[in-house]
Amino acid sequence: MFHRFLAALLLMATAATAADRVPLVMDGKTSLPQRVLVRQATERLDAPGGHPLGSALPLQQFFVYGRSEGWVEVGPSQDGRDLAWLPVTAVADWNQNIVATLEVTAGLDRTLFLSDLDTAHDLVEAEDPGTEAAALRAEAEAAERSGTPSERVVALGPREAIDQRQRLHVLPILDAEEALFENGTFVNLLKVAVARTGGRDAAGPAATEKPIGGVPDAPRAGMRAGVVFVVDTTHSMGPYIDATREALSGVYREVAAANLTDRVSFGLVGYRDSLRGQPLLEYAARTFVTLDEGRSEAGFLAGIRTMTEATASSRGFREDSYTGLEHAVSSLDWSGYDVRLVVLVTDAGPREPTDELSGTGLSGEALNRLVREQLGGYVAVIHLLTPKGAEVGDHERATRLYRELTTFPNLPPLYFAVPKGEAAAYEAAARQVGQVVVDQLSASARDAGGPAPVPDTPIASAVGQAMQTLRLAYLGRQDGTEAPDVFEGVIADRDFAQPALRPVSIRLLLSKAQLSDLAEALQIVVDKAEANVLDPDRFFEQVLGAAADMSRRPESVSRRQDETLAGAVAVSELLEGLPYRSRIMTITQEDWVRMSISEQQALVNDLHDKLERYRRYNASPDLWVNHLGQPGADGLLYPMLLDDLP
Repeated sequence: MFHRFLAALLLMATAATAADRVPLVMDGKTSLPQRVLVRQATERLDAPGGHPLGSALPLQQFFVYGRSEGWVEVGPSQDGRDLAWLPVTAVADWNQNIVATLEVTAGLDRTLFLSDLDTAHDLVEAEDPGTEAAALRAEAEAAERSGTPSERVVALGPREAIDQRQRLHVLPILDAEEALFENGTFVNLLKVAVARTGGRDAAGPAATEKPIGGVPDAPRAGMRAGVVFVVDTTHSMGPYIDATREALSGVYREVAAANLTDRVSFGLVGYRDSLRGQPLLEYAARTFVTLDEGRSEAGFLAGIRTMTEATASSRGFREDSYTGLEHAVSSLDWSGYDVRLVVLVTDAGPREPTDELSGTGLSGEALNRLVREQLGGYVAVIHLLTPKGAEVGDHERATRLYRELTTFPNLPPLYFAVPKGEAAAYEAAARQVGQVVVDQLSASARDAGGPAPVPDTPIASAVGQAMQTLRLAYLGRQDGTEAPDVFEGVIADRDFAQPALRPVSIRLLLSKAQLSDLAEALQIVVDKAEANVLDPDRFFEQVLGAAADMSRRPESVSRRQDETLAGAVAVSELLEGLPYRSRIMTITQEDWVRMSISEQQALVNDLHDKLERYRRYNASPDLWVNHLGQPGADGLLYPMLLDDLP
């Protein structure tokens, strides 16, 4: 009995000791705990070189409790429990949730992973960085062929795109320095590691059902394209409906001539405006041709014959084109299509989120994100600059918003204006969009080694580059392309030859719980802003504290007892050293106090837009990768673009 009692006391003492332990604090900080991110699957051990306690999987996050030569002691939480040891080579220091991901785009060369920051600075400061980078790339490719490591380049990024929904990878940012190209362009030099899952086979898809915008099945005999025209069907749009029919009839003939009838499909969506503004419009958005029906010309023509212009006028000149786009993205079945392109045809500017007749609550930037992230495709706009639009002064605003909607990384905007809104000119533009798709698919079928050249016209060039980028994504899925195996390397967030282009995107690696915490924190900020617009000092403190915490430790927001969100950690520590800052973080208290109420309201409207994005991300199962292979949401991760932070 005494021995059992003594053993119980020892167990209680051990538990108490474990519970008393706290993570190590980051160097130079007073409260931020050290964390690591698992780079590769490895065994958790009870001591350095000791007995196994179970696996640690790629992209798992741990708090650091101790360090020994070649080893790190970690725990899954800050309560000092379930501690284990991992080899240093299996983890990367994880001081913030911010990561980079590779952007493989047509026109960009393979990303250079340089040996150190000095080499990167030398390259930026070279007389001709593009030429120097090309020489280093050639040296690295020769090293790849020979198996002899390059001294200055530790790895090259892949030639094809990595599908994040099949093989989630992130590049944890370990350090960052700012440099300046000779032309005055700033560039961030990022010391990164590579952390990645083992692919779909290792973890399984994020959801059992096939999502609307899901990953195309692979392997497949050839690249397939789905193109959906979203056409304004309000009053006076009849000539453009007819022109759409004629344009695509011509494209279908080209499809048949190229023997691509099983490789391309055209869908058709019509949109009008909010029924709250005019009930006689009959619908806000409606599918007239599904992608399945649009696999044949007969199927497409049968659908477009039922499309007519509205007999009633909408309220005002603006129309709810964003509802039409969202309908095309979310309601059609895009599975099985590698190329996903939505083409909006409109003569009017959109209704923005602040418009009471907006059916989506989304900005053009937010819709752009959904098309890019959820659909994995692009949206183009053919804008009819009609005399009526000029008369009401709509063109300038609409052009600005539609260019924002159609601007994607490293591509020219997929925005095409039709002067005077002439139906014949629109028909030619629509036909050209379809023709570029056919030409690229035909070239892909003939020659897997390279895309087709594109004519030197704005429409052909822009759509052709988008098609070539989507082709790189298709090839990456077919080949199972992964990020290089790099323990540490330095990359630049701008291309050395074309500094306007970015070979990486900056993201925030989030779990479902962390996204929920972000949304909750934002909602608190919005609620307090709307309740306390006459108390700018207090409001600024709340906003800055919440935004800072979101960038560094989003998981801590929901546990706060302090409703202001600013007092739990020192804001200065959180802001210090971030290589990227959100819009709110750049605002000083003086800036905020100087803002008018309307300017402050614009900021609150932006937060509303972010909240709507978070809701849709959370509801899109295909965005989330189950990196732990466990049921439920605990193992789901999503690398959210940093621009989605407030």
